[in-house]
Amino acid sequence: MNTSAQFRNKVAEGYSKQPIADEAAYQKKLQVTRAYFKPSMKVLEFGCGTGSTAIAHAPYVQHIRAIDFSSNMIEIARAKANAQNVQNVTYEQASIDEMNVPNST
Repeated sequence: MNTSAQFRNKVAEGYSKQPIADEAAYQKKLQVTRAYFKPSMKVLEFGCGTGSTAIAHAPYVQHIRAIDFSSNMIEIARAKANAQNVQNVTYEQASIDEMNVPNST
């Protein structure tokens, strides 16, 4: 495990409990992003952290594949999604350069 992943694993629990620093700006970013979504879309989010953004976007797309290199962040994200009964988000522990992407034709 690289040092960045070790650090993110170490801070995951505390990070998940921190409030968003600028809630109004975050909500505006969600709104702007959603304007691009279509119900049939499959979305990739890399660096998903504790999963809150993927959960917020889940109602607007078909599926979200969310990855983070921190296994602890992914564990928290999965627990949040389960608690909110979000079923169209898949969380995976992986870095962007090692994730497996099937060929599509």
